[in-house]
Amino acid sequence: MTAIIEARQLQKNYGSSVAVKNVSFTVTEGEFLSLLGASGSGKTTILRMIAGLERPTGGQVLFRGEDITHVPASQRNLRMVFQDFALFPNLNVWRNVAFGLRLRINRGRVTKEEIKARVDCFLETVQLSAHAEKLPHQLSGGQRQRVALARALVTDPPVVLFDEPLGSLDASLRKAMQLELKRLHRELRKTFIYVTHDQEEALGLSDRVAVLLDGQLLQLTTPETMYAQPNSAAVARFIGTANVITGTLHATADRSACVELPGGARITLGTSPASLASGGAVTIMIRAEHMRVTARSGQPAAGLLARVCERLFLGDKVRYELELGAAGARLTALEARERERFAVGDEVQVTADPANVTVIACGEQTAGKLA
Repeated sequence: MTAIIEARQLQKNYGSSVAVKNVSFTVTEGEFLSLLGASGSGKTTILRMIAGLERPTGGQVLFRGEDITHVPASQRNLRMVFQDFALFPNLNVWRNVAFGLRLRINRGRVTKEEIKARVDCFLETVQLSAHAEKLPHQLSGGQRQRVALARALVTDPPVVLFDEPLGSLDASLRKAMQLELKRLHRELRKTFIYVTHDQEEALGLSDRVAVLLDGQLLQLTTPETMYAQPNSAAVARFIGTANVITGTLHATADRSACVELPGGARITLGTSPASLASGGAVTIMIRAEHMRVTARSGQPAAGLLARVCERLFLGDKVRYELELGAAGARLTALEARERERFAVGDEVQVTADPANVTVIACGEQTAGKLA
């Protein structure tokens, strides 16, 4: 695939504060890439440097191989959709969408007939043809967001940049607009670069996801790979609900391996890390939905012994917060269907299929702990 946008060692400082630290990545033609991170992670700053709204302290931005680092935003063939919509309150829907095209009439790049055809087409694409004469204040939040989207797309840019565009919408409307964005991307095959702090949104919409923390790029890969194989404890915690545990690796009699926690409790691994000998430290991840909670029996424990600290009914699943014996470490389990209902204070056993235990880091010898 051909690269359309390339960030090369982007750096952004605000005085002594470093917002972005040597971030590099490429975006291919027609890709949906999400920049995912918490507030202050640097994701919006990166987007604004690509758009030309912020000047990098260091590094380069390339568009189809050409350095555009110092090209003004108005001369970059990119469009941006903001969280606050940025619509003109005194213009109706049709004129808001047409605004960018109307600026081109005097340059001889488009005719009035072409403007009408394109605006009508994109209003139909975002399902707003019946609202063309309305002013922005007469629209719902979702409708205003679709106007902003149509206005960005109508000039036929190869790249559209999104700065948390659904952040101000309620939950049900966010879901509807996510489906709308997915449909538009599939139909138009434009390159979308999307900033969000919502992990579910990023995983559901994107071809690839870049996770950022404190201005640094931690991992860039497909949503499926990032969820199943995070490259660090920080990524594992940020994506989904993960139990990240550090303990001591031990070989077992059947040539498999396990991780020993304080108090002697052990978690069996599906495969042993080839780079680490028995006795070394290892950090593992077990997704909350892969933890199984059962009643404690009189027989020797088949898993970890724990006490229920909290039970949360979430509709399609139940979340248990669990405390491990003497170590006092916490685990989270998500049960899609409760085989048995447990109350706060109940003593339980917790198990996980070794195939669902992922090794994410190896390090120096350390006491077992929840990382």
